[in-house]
Amino acid sequence: ATTGPSWPLSGPKDAPVTIAEFGDLQCPACKAAQPTIEALIAAEPNVRFVFQNFPLEMHNWAAKGAAYADCVGQASNDAFWKFVAKTYEIQGDITAENADEKLTALADAVGLKGADIAVCASTPVPAAHVEASVALGKSVNVTGTPTLFINGRSIGNVSSVPLDTLKSLVEFAAKQK
Repeated sequence: ATTGPSWPLSGPKDAPVTIAEFGDLQCPACKAAQPTIEALIAAEPNVRFVFQNFPLEMHNWAAKGAAYADCVGQASNDAFWKFVAKTYEIQGDITAENADEKLTALADAVGLKGADIAVCASTPVPAAHVEASVALGKSVNVTGTPTLFINGRSIGNVSSVPLDTLKSLVEFAAKQK
């Protein structure tokens, strides 16, 4: 159960390998892992990639970031991936106090109407979607971010796994189908 109607996806629907990332937009380890994950996606075009919001309670604006990301993803799958990348780029500039302003500006920057995304983010719908992602993560023993699953196999502490190792794991998973 790594896909759902509201979860952002990239890659072909019939891909032999699905990678699910449980991530937190305020998590420094997620930011550090992002270039490796992006390189993996670029190197493996026949992989389906799913992002699951998993804001950690210790991060004071992560839940708000997840709500904005969910609303961006509802508006545009393509804008979602740009929003995540841009959020990681300026992660250190976002605080609990300026999160609405910064996240609204990021939504504008990815081609959406930031004010509409801000309104959406304040409604119960994205909170319910984020809660569902967190519940899914907890059900498969996610305790930290970023956590990747390659065809259901958990790969923890992704930020320390070399790209070649991840590519080998994807190739192995593809052969198991």
